[in-house]
Order: sequence, then structure tokens, then C-alpha cells
Amino acid sequence: MDKDTFGFCFLSAVPMRRQASHTAEMVNQLLFGDTVALCSATPGWLLVRTLADNYEGWVQDKQLLLSDAPVATDCVVPTESAVVCNGMQVTAPAGASCRQAWLVGATPQAPTHDIVATARTFLGAPYLWGGRSKMGIDCSGLAQVVFKICGIALPRDAWQQASAGTPTTLEQSQPGDLAFFSNPQGRIIHVGIVSAPHGTSIIHASGRVREDRLDSNGILDDNNTYTHHLATLRHLLQPANN
Repeated sequence: MDKDTFGFCFLSAVPMRRQASHTAEMVNQLLFGDTVALCSATPGWLLVRTLADNYEGWVQDKQLLLSDAPVATDCVVPTESAVVCNGMQVTAPAGASCRQAWLVGATPQAPTHDIVATARTFLGAPYLWGGRSKMGIDCSGLAQVVFKICGIALPRDAWQQASAGTPTTLEQSQPGDLAFFSNPQGRIIHVGIVSAPHGTSIIHASGRVREDRLDSNGILDDNNTYTHHLATLRHLLQPANN
């Protein structure tokens, strides 16, 4: 691009694809209020990089508002909210960035810091690779959006999130910690949010957002079968008196 150009997501949720095609894999999803930098273009498509977490993908050009400077927002909506932007009313999904002045008929809510309670509002949401909303969400998208609502920024993918915060053990884990799971080769492939003291349960996206039992071996489903192998846990929350 000849100069810095930015895109603003003015729709509820917009797919980011691996290639400039509607049939290409969706690798991520922009939520209302997300801002991206434009990297390159091809007819009908823009290669963009998110300002929040430096994630790259292709977006249809009709689904962004372009400008020569990032569009500022001043709040994160904790639940679906009606907003007016670009002359039309749309639904901003939970975790969307917004301006308080755009909210329709709603008093801006104070940010919540209850990670587990926020995660539970996503229970039942269907799993969607690359998704970040209650209409469809993946495991790392769930962690990223829940923590964003609670005021903590996380990278997009599980393997990146596994470097955030500080290590902890299952016995010392607290509700709101992140648990990571690996494949047989040791690569981090899944993440969930610890939902009970000492890591006895976890909220994660697998088929749908669900709450399952957790132990030192991994996640146990309703059939008492291990579905994911526990690799490591990370503590991100700051002490209450800090």
C-alpha cells in the first residue's frame, strides 16, 4: 500500500480468510469495532493485520470502512448490544469494541472482572474454527474474548496464549486461570478456562462451549473419557490488592 490505510469493522462479525476467496479457510473473525491495518489488496479483497493482536488474513473489501487513521473506541461491550454506526443499526457481539455514544437505549455497563462468570455466558455456543462470537467460537477465541471483556489482552492462538502470565500447577490453580492441552507431538492445540479451585473443572469450546471435569491427565467428558491431554497451566489475574 502507498500509505498507511486502516479498516474498521462496522458489521457484527466478519470472517478473515487464509486466502482471498469465500471458499478459503476462515482463520479468524473480526468483531464490530476491531481495527486493522491494510497490508495489500486484490480485486474484492484486502489483506489486513489486526492492530490488537497482529493477526493477518483476507477480508472482503465491502465489509470494512477505510480511513487514514485508526477509529477510536472507548469501551468493550460485555453482552450483545445494539449500536448505530455508519448510518445503520447493528448488533455488537459480546467482546466487541465500541464507543459509548454509539450504544442504542442502553446505559454503558461497568467492566466485569469475573472471568468464570463471563465464560459461563458463552456456554452452549457452537464450536466454529476461527470464530469469536456466541454464534460460533473456537477454544482460543473463547479465551481471548472472555479475557478482553474482563480487561485483559490475550494473543489469538492457543500456542501464543500459553506464553502469557506465569506458570502454575493444577493444585494451585485458581478459577480464571488458563489450562493448555497438547497433541502427542507436544504441540499446544487447545485451551480452556479453569472454573473451580484446584483445577477440578474447565470451560472450553469443544463441539460447543461446555464445562467439563479436569484432572492431572486432562479433560473428562460425560462418558468419563479423556478428550484432551493436559500440558500446562498459566495464571494471568493480578492479586486483588495490586
